[in-house]
Amino acid sequence: FFAQGNVNPAAEANIYGDPEAADIVCTSGANITVVGINITTQIKLTDEDLVELRESKGRYARLLTDMCKFYRDFYVASDGVYGIFLHDPVSFVALVLPDLFTYRKGVVRVETEGICVGHTLMDQGLKQWNSKNPWSDYPPISVAWTVNVEEVSMYIKNQLMKH
Repeated sequence: FFAQGNVNPAAEANIYGDPEAADIVCTSGANITVVGINITTQIKLTDEDLVELRESKGRYARLLTDMCKFYRDFYVASDGVYGIFLHDPVSFVALVLPDLFTYRKGVVRVETEGICVGHTLMDQGLKQWNSKNPWSDYPPISVAWTVNVEEVSMYIKNQLMKH
């Protein structure tokens, strides 16, 4: 929401893959919570974390670190990050430990054409608009706004290192 995309400057990969479906979901009226890459890229496993994970007694530690090598190399080349972002695990933590995040509600729309296809934009409700616009008459959804980086990182690492 307030970060560059990971496919291009405007779009995150999952939204970019089917922006029409993403817009339908975001405006459907369902109880939606979104955790954007502005949140998920705050949490990563560093190279040191990956070594610690590999050497742990975690049931799947070796398999996971082997799988992470591809992503680690990708992030070094694309972002200059020596480690891996934990997009999916962070989203899972938001589901099971929502108190580690803060949320704001707003109407979210997804751009479905043009150079910004896949871009998500939220009307935070901070202004009364003088006329109808593409955000009018749609229900708000919850968007993760902040994250307790230390607690979420620790939770994920502990889960990965379980026997």
